Amino acid sequence: MTISTNTANDLTINDDRNYHPQVLIVDDEITNRLVLAAILAEQGYILHETGSGEETLRFVDLLVPDLILLDIVMPGINGYEVCRQLRLNEATSQTPIIFITALNDPENLLEGFRCGAVDYLTKPFHEAEVLARVSTHLELKRVQDRLRIYNENLRQIISEESKELIKAERQAAFGQLIQGIVHNMKSPLTAIRAGSHTALATVRSVTRNAADQNGANVVNPLECIIRSLEIIDLGAVRLTQMINMMMARSHQGHNQEIKVVDLNELIREEMNFLESDLFFKHKLKKEINLTPSPLPTRVVPGEMAQVFSNLVGNAIDAMHGHKSPTIRIETSRDNGTARLIVADNGCGISPDNIKRIFDPLFTSKPRSRGEDVFRQKDGPTGTGLGLYMCQRSVEEVGGSIEVISAPEQGATFIVKLPLADR
Repeated sequence: MTISTNTANDLTINDDRNYHPQVLIVDDEITNRLVLAAILAEQGYILHETGSGEETLRFVDLLVPDLILLDIVMPGINGYEVCRQLRLNEATSQTPIIFITALNDPENLLEGFRCGAVDYLTKPFHEAEVLARVSTHLELKRVQDRLRIYNENLRQIISEESKELIKAERQAAFGQLIQGIVHNMKSPLTAIRAGSHTALATVRSVTRNAADQNGANVVNPLECIIRSLEIIDLGAVRLTQMINMMMARSHQGHNQEIKVVDLNELIREEMNFLESDLFFKHKLKKEINLTPSPLPTRVVPGEMAQVFSNLVGNAIDAMHGHKSPTIRIETSRDNGTARLIVADNGCGISPDNIKRIFDPLFTSKPRSRGEDVFRQKDGPTGTGLGLYMCQRSVEEVGGSIEVISAPEQGATFIVKLPLADR
């Protein structure tokens, strides 16, 4: 096997039987060109000729030879200057150049080497010398090209392995971060749930007593309090589920219960929960289009509910400050696949961010500063965890998630899940 090149960065491997090196002969005297061509004609080389420095520089813009035989003394641009310009050209910087000269002055030869020549031939030409020098430098070039390809492949392999190592390290750090977060969240969460249960029981008892005594002026406010406490309790339950999922995901090989659930029903339940957010309930235009028939999917219900919640939350963040925020939620059935679409008319995502949008710990939003982890007064914040978790949850049940977006044109997230037989 041998290696040839038509440009400095376009290396290809060829079979020896099909490889015919391109040799360019540059001399203003046609007789010299004919003599060299006659010597090299039987070697299987593809020969080209130019008669001036200017013509040579134009020629290499169209085809980069494997070797150049270059006369020094020519009218116009001489061989030294041609050699300098060829060395400055990225395409010909590695092409071997053999000077053709009748000058035996050592200073002239040294000048040729300083310009970038690799060897020289003296006039009159000796056939054996011409064949030996041309053959030697073509073989050296083939070896150098092969080494260049191997080095480039090695750099690419090392680069890919480095990326995988960095990704693995980031995921390990991500797992440690989750463990630290949830460890600190569990105690106050337990207190919230205990307090809400006690408050609910007390208020319900008061409500029943007031109703029995016809205290209508007391019942209505108490019912409102009950509804609020129920939302608090439901939120605590969801937060507990999130914590358990995050704890499980911080350990490799976690195994959560997968069930067959109707994707449409799961979305409806999550929509009811989201109605507790006044912005979602009153200020956001919602275009909902769910398939009339069930979409049975095999998922971890809590995880899939969180996927939907995260996508809706991201859409709301993307529409922060929009005069008429609109979210579109659709489901459909396509060739054994359930599709969920969550789209917004918000700020969109730049091409650079789309490439990283599912990376762990990456966020295009400002980081939360701690005083209000859910919604900053000056705009939404992020942790870089949500979409990464969404991708993992979806892919682990055989699904996929993708995003279509452009700056100022909103974003459309598409989740695909295999349909399951009940």
